[in-house]
Amino acid sequence: MKQIKQILSPVQNTQSIEHHNRFVFVDALRGFTVILMFVFHFTFDLDYFGLISLDMIRSPFWYFLPRLIVFLFLFAVGMGLFLAHYNKIKWKPFNKRLALITFWALIISIVTYKIFPDNWIYFGTLHSIALVSIVTLLFLRHPRICLIVGLTLFLPSIFLDFNLPWIELPHASWDYISPFPWMGASLFGVFAAHKNLHKWVLPDTLAVKSLKYLGQHSLVIYLIHQPIFFGILYLVSKLIHY
Repeated sequence: MKQIKQILSPVQNTQSIEHHNRFVFVDALRGFTVILMFVFHFTFDLDYFGLISLDMIRSPFWYFLPRLIVFLFLFAVGMGLFLAHYNKIKWKPFNKRLALITFWALIISIVTYKIFPDNWIYFGTLHSIALVSIVTLLFLRHPRICLIVGLTLFLPSIFLDFNLPWIELPHASWDYISPFPWMGASLFGVFAAHKNLHKWVLPDTLAVKSLKYLGQHSLVIYLIHQPIFFGILYLVSKLIHY
């Protein structure tokens, strides 16, 4: 029981949030989300190339999994913004990060428009992260408002299938992540950080270290994993059907 309490209780960190110290829990959460993303995208690609046959649209599991992935990524965004900017918004690193995410979001739009003109990504995960990051800065010092706004966005979406309107083109995009309700996930992340969730102790195991590594490189992994999966399975499908 004592060991369980040590794992679940917040670790006391003597460094200030201002020093950009990385917390294992946040990186491991991102890493865990990366693993879930691998599972979904690899399975989606297998189905796309006809290597397996799944109902990715109507199956409850495959419907829920990508939404869980988006929620966890944006939840981690909120926690990360709290850790980096709660004491004072550091505009130079924030703008640098925002520019990087916006640049790659634009690249994804251009590339998918060229390759998949009927399903190109005009407002996907990175587009949403860029916008949500800007708005979340306004709420960093207001945990209760974060919780209230987050619930206000998610509850009507879950129970009434109602979301505030956002840009939506006629075609079905491969990745469409409206800020509504998903901005609420980032706000929940800020609320959780106020409650010291980022300080929770995780066991110092190889699994946790691996998740931490994936989490620290999540943007690069996000950008390269799907082209790798897609390319490999494209070649496999050609060989099988040769």
